[in-house]
Amino acid sequence: MPILAAPYAAAPPARAQVSWSGFQAMSWVGADGSEWDLLSPSSGTLLMAGARGFNMPPITQYTRDSPAVAGTRWAGSRTEPREVFWPLLVYSDAGSQAWIEYDRAFWSTLHPDHTGVWKVTHPNGDTRSLRCRFKDDGGQTYDIDPSLVGWSAYGITLTAEQPYWEGEPVTRTWKASEPVSFFGAGTGGPPFTISPGSTLAKATMSNPGDVDAFPMWVLTGPMDSATVGQAGKLTQYQASIADGRSVVIDTAPDQQRVVEIASPPSPDAGGPDVGSQAWFDWISSAMASGTDRVLNLGSVAFNAPISPGKSVSLSLAMVGAGTVTAAISPLYYRAT
Repeated sequence: MPILAAPYAAAPPARAQVSWSGFQAMSWVGADGSEWDLLSPSSGTLLMAGARGFNMPPITQYTRDSPAVAGTRWAGSRTEPREVFWPLLVYSDAGSQAWIEYDRAFWSTLHPDHTGVWKVTHPNGDTRSLRCRFKDDGGQTYDIDPSLVGWSAYGITLTAEQPYWEGEPVTRTWKASEPVSFFGAGTGGPPFTISPGSTLAKATMSNPGDVDAFPMWVLTGPMDSATVGQAGKLTQYQASIADGRSVVIDTAPDQQRVVEIASPPSPDAGGPDVGSQAWFDWISSAMASGTDRVLNLGSVAFNAPISPGKSVSLSLAMVGAGTVTAAISPLYYRAT
C-alpha cells in the first residue's frame, strides 16, 4: 500500500520567509519549454535566500608589466562564464505521489546538454534573462524521504556560458523615402524626382546595455542590393531579394551567418509585431531551414557592434522598395 504524506504540520520556514520584493516576477523556462514560477510561495518552486547569479559575472583582467616601469599597464579584460546557484524549495501539499510527479516534472527541465532561461521582471515591467545549463545538484543528501513530507530543498548549480543578462530586444526599421516631383506635379516640367532627406541616410541606433551588441540585420524585399553597418565597417549584400522574402545577416560572434527565409507575415495578416519575442522566435525557426546566402556578400565587416550607452550613426543603403531592420539584444552585467 502506498504511503501518502499528510498535509504539512508546518511549512518549511524558508517557504514563508523568503520574498524577492524587488522583482515583479521571476521564472525558469526549462529545456523542455515549460515555465516555472520561482517567486510566489504558492507556486511549488521557490527560490530561497542565498541565490547567486544576479550580480557581476567573473571578469579576468589582463595586464602587462616591465621591470623599468612602476605598476602595470592594463591590456584588456575578459568576462568568464557565470556560475549560478539556486537554493530551491520544491514542494506539494497534495500527497506523496503528487510531490513525486511534481518534483520529477521540475527536474525534467534541467539538462546538461540543453539550456533553459532564467527570467526576472522589474517593477516597471522590463525583463532580463540569462540562458543557463544544468551543472550539478551538489550531491544531494536526505535525512528523511521527501515524499513523506512533500518537500525538498535543493542546491542547484547552473552555468551560463554567455555570462551577460539579456535585456528586451531593440529593433528599428528603415526604408527609402518616397520620391517627390522636383518641379511639382502638373507643371509641364521634365519627369525629374528626388527623395527628401532619406530615412536610410539618417539612421541611428542606441544600445542601452553595458557591453557591445552585435546587430542582426533583416533585409526584406523587394530590393536589388543593400549595404549595412557603420562608416568604414560595411557589409554589402549583392543579390536581389524578392517580395515576400528576407535575408537575415546575423553578425553575433557565435553566429555570423547569412540566411534567406520567407518574410514573417505582417501583424495585419496575423503575424508577430516586429521586434516582439514572437518575431524573434519566428526568425530563428525560419533560419534553421533557410537557404545559406553567404556567397552573395560583397564586402564583409561583421565586427561592427553597437557600442553601449550612446546613439550610433549607421551607414545604410538600399536599391529597391523593401526595408532594412536592425535588431540587437542589449547585454547587461547584472540582473537589475
